[in-house]
Amino acid sequence: MTISHATIIEWAEAQKRQKFTWLEDHGPRSKRPRPETEAENKLRDIAMLDAVIAICKARVAA
Repeated sequence: MTISHATIIEWAEAQKRQKFTWLEDHGPRSKRPRPETEAENKLRDIAMLDAVIAICKARVAA
């Protein structure tokens, strides 16, 4: 099975939306905050997803 760069980008963008929603619902400024380490992990995940998106876009442009 081959997965296209566009499919990976779509998946990564969807994952980022989920992480941002979680941060809105459970981040440090929410009404129901979770431990700070969980929010830090979500922010790290978002940064990693941004890197995946950048790599895929660079490969498509090449």
